[in-house]
Amino acid sequence: MRLNLKNVRGDRGVNNDLILSYNTHQAAFAKSEQATFLKIEDAISKTDEKGKMPLWRGYDQIADYAQSTGPTSKRKISQVRTGRGICQFYAWLAAQKKPETILEFGAAFGASGMYWLAGLTIAGKGHLVSFEPNELWCSIARENFEMVSDQFILTAGTFEENLPLVAPKATITLIDAIHTKSVVLAQFEFVKQVSESGALVIFDDLGFSEDMWDCWQEVCASPDISCAWQIGNRVGIVELA
Repeated sequence: MRLNLKNVRGDRGVNNDLILSYNTHQAAFAKSEQATFLKIEDAISKTDEKGKMPLWRGYDQIADYAQSTGPTSKRKISQVRTGRGICQFYAWLAAQKKPETILEFGAAFGASGMYWLAGLTIAGKGHLVSFEPNELWCSIARENFEMVSDQFILTAGTFEENLPLVAPKATITLIDAIHTKSVVLAQFEFVKQVSESGALVIFDDLGFSEDMWDCWQEVCASPDISCAWQIGNRVGIVELA
């Protein structure tokens, strides 16, 4: 599945040519990893059959969230996962970059994480450091991760409370947790502390709300980045200077 992938700031980053080449390699990569991707999607389907599960209680502390997060609110994996096409891009990116550390928060039910692990398996090195504060969701993510690889550290807690676990420094980070400008910008500052120069930071669900879109515009204008890309209006990627 080709992606609507474009550069939105800068063209001199070390990752620019690599990222923009994805659509050229996409079909061959998807074919070569078809068995693995089918296995992952089967795990996602089985997880979806478990139905909706309660959200993390910490959402109660987030004011003016764009979606209902009350005590009776529940979600299932098909409602929160990133689409298959973007997930395959994540696997390809991990395979190409061969990172020592990929940082992910939140893991949710493990859909994106399984694809990151597929990429690390191809790379033959590195590990995924992932966080999910919802203990029920985290236990399901762990089962899904284990089906793909053991190259991960999954913590039932928040990223902010567990910074020392991010070692070596991250080459790729996926921020996909609480979709508000104030939270994401604060997390971005923490990510800078645990990332290497030239690292990629990915922001999911840009279209979640006007607040999240404003957040992305502020990230793109940051003096701490050298390049920025978008996948449609869903995902933003920046390269740290």
